[in-house]
Amino acid sequence: MALTDTQYDEIMSTYYENQFKNRSLLQERKEEIYHAIPRIAEIDEMIAQSSIDAARNKLKGIDVSVENVKSQNALLAEEKTDLLKQHGYDADYLKPIYTCEICQDTGRVGNEYCTCFKQASLSFLYQQSTIEETLKVENFSHFNLEYYSKEPDGTHPYTPYDNMKSILDHAHSFVDSFNEQGDNLLFYGGTGLGKTYLSNCIAKEILDANHTVLYQSAVHLFEDVCSDVLMKKNNNPYSSKLYHYLFDCDLLIIDDLGTEINTSFISSQLYDILNTRMRENKSTLISTNLTLQEISQRYSDRIISRILSSYQVYNFYGNDIRLVKRRANI
Repeated sequence: MALTDTQYDEIMSTYYENQFKNRSLLQERKEEIYHAIPRIAEIDEMIAQSSIDAARNKLKGIDVSVENVKSQNALLAEEKTDLLKQHGYDADYLKPIYTCEICQDTGRVGNEYCTCFKQASLSFLYQQSTIEETLKVENFSHFNLEYYSKEPDGTHPYTPYDNMKSILDHAHSFVDSFNEQGDNLLFYGGTGLGKTYLSNCIAKEILDANHTVLYQSAVHLFEDVCSDVLMKKNNNPYSSKLYHYLFDCDLLIIDDLGTEINTSFISSQLYDILNTRMRENKSTLISTNLTLQEISQRYSDRIISRILSSYQVYNFYGNDIRLVKRRANI
């Protein structure tokens, strides 16, 4: 990972804190159970002692049946589980506790960094805390379809409500099948119709499933990150890392495509990002206020070809949700 020693130490300190916190919690649980069910303390001591005895006998050259030891310990473990259940505890109550089950709070799986560490480094590098706070509010559990009109608008075949319900169902399907097919999404429509909100809903679910998500506005992505790395060549470590993650993260969300300055450099970067991610079977979500016609006029044919051939395209329409909420509050 392209982090300074200080940055790495700061991220790892969180892992050490989690390890200490979880070990302390497990120790509290053991003391609670040993007091409530003394037999479990005896069982744990017997299992531990059997391993010590087996090791000692092996050093002394005494033949030890490993299978017998395993069989006896399995019976003891089964008795322990039964006792926990009989006293109203979950069978896993005394198992090790981890904040991340994948890496067991080490930050690594084998020789690779765990997805939780990758996301932690992303958060550190582009200060995603503000987005993480947003996701506490903007998520599927708070998404309200009632803000969309159930009356026909005279232009589209479906009411804004029915259209949004269909899009919401597809968003859930995208999350449920994520990382299986490398699907991509394009949300387009006017301002205030829920494109960014739904993007955040999807981002939260993907993050909660231990995947890495990079969320960037089009302006910052092209005019800052890509420009810093490729045009200015100022070797900014933050921009360099973000640029790397444009291609490597599990889900890239580009918000407000079309607000960036339209240049040949930016157009080539957009194509490179979309094409590379598609080739690597990495998912991308794009939201824009542009119409499909405006997109086709603004970007090159090869970009349009990539989007139309590889993206599920959804049109958001209806009344500006922010105005609807304002009227409701009044």
